[in-house]
Amino acid sequence: MKPFAIVHRSALLAVTFSLFAALSIAQDQRTYQPQVGQPGKDVVWVPTPDRLIERMLQMADTTSKDVVVDLGSGDGRIPIAAAKKFGARALGIEYEADLVQLSIRSAEREGVADRVRFLRQDLFQTDLSQATVVTLYVSPAIMLALRPRLLGLKAGTRVVSHQFTLGDWEADEQAIVERTTGYLWVVPAKVQGRWKLRLGEDLYELQLQQEYQMLRGSAERDGKRSPVIAARLRGEEIRFAFVDRNGDPRSFSGRTAGDAMEGASRTHGQQDLRWSARRQREGWDEG
Repeated sequence: MKPFAIVHRSALLAVTFSLFAALSIAQDQRTYQPQVGQPGKDVVWVPTPDRLIERMLQMADTTSKDVVVDLGSGDGRIPIAAAKKFGARALGIEYEADLVQLSIRSAEREGVADRVRFLRQDLFQTDLSQATVVTLYVSPAIMLALRPRLLGLKAGTRVVSHQFTLGDWEADEQAIVERTTGYLWVVPAKVQGRWKLRLGEDLYELQLQQEYQMLRGSAERDGKRSPVIAARLRGEEIRFAFVDRNGDPRSFSGRTAGDAMEGASRTHGQQDLRWSARRQREGWDEG
């Protein structure tokens, strides 16, 4: 009887200790609060001010139709704001487990747990294919490392960042809130190449070179070439100008869709004309 009693008491003590440890961990998680400047996997944790979060999401024209992905979501405040104030679906990516659990509890408390998810994941491994808005507050080095992936997203995807830029990819918009800057980029369509542009009965050979959303090039008709000026993309929206065959400066605005573009063109004192263009691939010859 004595050996059995000793084993029984030892097992009971082990179970009791395990229960106390589990309760202690759960209590620690419920009371956990991150400290500004605490180290993480790639960055230290510093929260984005609430007013700047709202302004960044406004710059991105966030609506209930959007999927917002926050890379390095910290305590979850950006995804929660996207869901609560803009009605969007949101996903927070964070590597620190305590911050992920804190974010999940915060989403439940704010009543948006049905629209917000948080994953413990390396932000470089995250699938961004469903994102329409990407938010960031990470170091300059990580911003540059992520730039190729961001540029590869669907044209029109909006990227907003707290404080740090994407190097020589010029921001489309910026705002200062509480002495801190937020930046917006709209992923541009890919339009570099040779195009055949039709304007009424006229055909032009349009050559475009692209660097991010900035464009340059020329338009040629009957051996007369005019430089393309004021050319820029905003997602799938395009605008440019050149001097037409009559010697008049003519502006073009429209939308791109793969190897096609179309829109409206105007020049001073004349009615708007519709225009369209097709990208010329090797071996194509569309008269």
